[in-house]
Amino acid sequence: MSAFALQPHLDQLDRPSAQRFAFYARTQDDFTAWKNVLRAKLRRLLRIEGRTLPLPPLVQKLQAVEREGYIEEKFALDVGEGIFAPIYILVPKAPPPYKPIMVFHGHNPSVQYILGQYPTAEIAEERLAANNNYAQALAQAGYLVCAVEQRGFGERRTINIADKDYPWDCRHLSFEYLMHGRTLMGERVWDGMVATSYVLNRTDVVPGVLGCTGNSGGGTLTLYLMALDDRITAAVPGCCFCSYQASIMSRFHCECNYIPDLLSAAEMGDVAAMFAPKPLRFINGEHDPLFPVEATRQEYETVRRAYAIFAAEDRCSLAVHPGGHAYNHALSHACFKDWL
Repeated sequence: MSAFALQPHLDQLDRPSAQRFAFYARTQDDFTAWKNVLRAKLRRLLRIEGRTLPLPPLVQKLQAVEREGYIEEKFALDVGEGIFAPIYILVPKAPPPYKPIMVFHGHNPSVQYILGQYPTAEIAEERLAANNNYAQALAQAGYLVCAVEQRGFGERRTINIADKDYPWDCRHLSFEYLMHGRTLMGERVWDGMVATSYVLNRTDVVPGVLGCTGNSGGGTLTLYLMALDDRITAAVPGCCFCSYQASIMSRFHCECNYIPDLLSAAEMGDVAAMFAPKPLRFINGEHDPLFPVEATRQEYETVRRAYAIFAAEDRCSLAVHPGGHAYNHALSHACFKDWL
């Protein structure tokens, strides 16, 4: 290695002792104090501190489509600043009330993929083999599902001045928001919070329970939302949990994953540990090239220690399937059936 190479400098920055808010609690009181400090820090880093959720949020129903086992309703949700987010409410055809689950897509061209709607038979075959239709599957299992189209995808694209070769605008949006002192991940978390307020204000849902899940980029959004929003009562992040150092710092990832100054504050296990002692299951693939499972298992130890403080280890699990970067219906549904 050249004497001028920067890797030793980065390795020094990445040393584990550098995280100022790493999990340290040994008692439940310690945990509460630590969680409050890290939560405030995370809100600041995401640039969503000081925002007040609208109660109830304003929505406009746009359409309703009959699907197999449920009704797919599309709404325009007012998330503030003149911005409207398309959200899809999948309402089971069984009588209410329903247990609700917030569901987030990853780097698909649009939210339609997790709704089970694909442009070609070939794409459908490929995506269904990876359980990519997880919003649809949860609705068919009897849950009321809220699927939010994330900023930069589908109907929420920009002029896309950065990359013409990708069916999403994460690069353009990420850098645009950074130039304005914001983060794309923070804006997506905010949309999720507003959508959560809408769902919990519906009269057809069971009060006091709310699931949350997503895969890949949707799993990452689930991770931050569950850490920041106490209204989430059970969470299943898919194909996202690892260490920052072994995943987004060591492999090519989308720009939307990067939050300035986060790694100096906490590792991913610290963020996830904030959800203790509520039911949590991570779904990871044994051969996921983006989130190496060895680092996932190491980071999971931080989460396990947090749950041990509450004697709630049975509420937390790392479920590793034999595949790659894919969701898993069976592992997700089992967790929600047991804990939601």
